[in-house]
Amino acid sequence: MTFTFTIPQNDANQITFDYDEEAREQLDSQIEDSKPVVFMNREGMVTMAKLLLKMAHGSYSDGFHVHLHQNFDADEPEVLTIVLLDDKQ
Repeated sequence: MTFTFTIPQNDANQITFDYDEEAREQLDSQIEDSKPVVFMNREGMVTMAKLLLKMAHGSYSDGFHVHLHQNFDADEPEVLTIVLLDDKQ
């Protein structure tokens, strides 16, 4: 399998999401035995991978963060926050 993804340039500390054409992404999280557990279907994992690649290789500053909502739907409850740390930490 080959996966090719071109990371677009965004405005400083702004990010966009690349959704599945049919919006089939599933994302949820919960605490089990005092540990966070993240649940995603395959489409959700691809969306998450693209998001992480953008954050890792984009021009985002230390502390940049994204609040993710259930199924990547802004109308649903927040289920996860991802924060970019400075490389020196």
